[in-house]
Amino acid sequence: MRKMLPGVGVFGTTAAIRCLVPIFKTCGFTVVAAWGRTAEEAKQLAAELDIDFHTDKIDEVLLHKDVDVVLISCSPHLQAPIAAKALGIGKHVLCGSPAGPRERDALRMVHASRYYPRLMSVMCHGLRFLPAVTRMRALIEEGFIGNINVCEVKVHFATNYSDRFDWMCDEMMGGGALNLYGSNIIDLVTFLTGQRALKVHGMLKTYTKQTTNIKGIREITSDDFCTFQLELDKGASVTVTLNGLLPGQFTHEIILLGDRGRLTVRGSDLYGQKRERVKEDLLHFDPVNYKDVESFGISESVRREIPTPYMKGMIRMMECVRDAFNRVEERQGWVAEPLANAATFEDSFYVQTVVDAIRQSSKCKEWVSVVLKDQETEPNPFLSAAMRRSTFSLQ
Repeated sequence: MRKMLPGVGVFGTTAAIRCLVPIFKTCGFTVVAAWGRTAEEAKQLAAELDIDFHTDKIDEVLLHKDVDVVLISCSPHLQAPIAAKALGIGKHVLCGSPAGPRERDALRMVHASRYYPRLMSVMCHGLRFLPAVTRMRALIEEGFIGNINVCEVKVHFATNYSDRFDWMCDEMMGGGALNLYGSNIIDLVTFLTGQRALKVHGMLKTYTKQTTNIKGIREITSDDFCTFQLELDKGASVTVTLNGLLPGQFTHEIILLGDRGRLTVRGSDLYGQKRERVKEDLLHFDPVNYKDVESFGISESVRREIPTPYMKGMIRMMECVRDAFNRVEERQGWVAEPLANAATFEDSFYVQTVVDAIRQSSKCKEWVSVVLKDQETEPNPFLSAAMRRSTFSLQ
């Protein structure tokens, strides 16, 4: 066993950061540096989470001598540049979802991870590590439901905006139900079924365009209601509803239906029913144990913001990150086995491509094909074409 786990630097002041830092500390990591968008935000986060060093300058965290692992959960348009730069200087990267506002942001992260394959580059899709989900996947592989035909997902929650206009309010900056929850669900569907989307059809709506504090010339553009359908490459059909207009307790339900039966995750519990049976059976019970969550030092205010299934999944995931580093004596060394189920930057690029296709479908009101492009699109194709035809030379 190693004597000391690598030091961690965090980027962002989100609820996810406030949840993950106590988990990291409980797992034995030392969180040595924190970055915030402003110096005041960084100072407040550091005081709240007992972090010695804080700054509003990205490089000061990346170049900190004790930072070996970078945890990123901030405005999506900043995540890809930070992740790519961190990998370029030899830091392991854990990145929150969504990877970015658009697929080109996720593609930059993919290219960086390919250049440095020995470094950890993992997306924080905690639902993959939720015990009910891992059990569901094992049963699917054992043939419990046979060939998968239909997947239905429903997520109900209340959209809470801050007192001022920020990226959560802006669809172009990565806000909205599709980016925040849809990216996790799309990743989960692929993780469970082993299938990827060929075509998508979606509808995004923004019903809450102003609030008590966000009004006047500023208007909310991020979606608070979204529904979409996916056609998967092995014939399965997926229907997802994300409703951010329901106050009260967060609820989600994931149903996978095959030719032999069905499996259902409700909250953190797993239910199953064979086709010949009349009633479903409880296959995995995972009650909400607040004492267990409190033992990781997660504050009550954060527990109110992050749904319990996501929080439980992130706890299991960070324990796997600890195990990955613990199995190697070298300070920055790690093994991939404990994180075999983790989402990679390649996975996040696929997810972001599907998200962009759903957004395009909502605008054109048609089915849209999912096409993975391994190169960034040219921002000005007319100018680049003209440059290619140019006969000027530098001689």
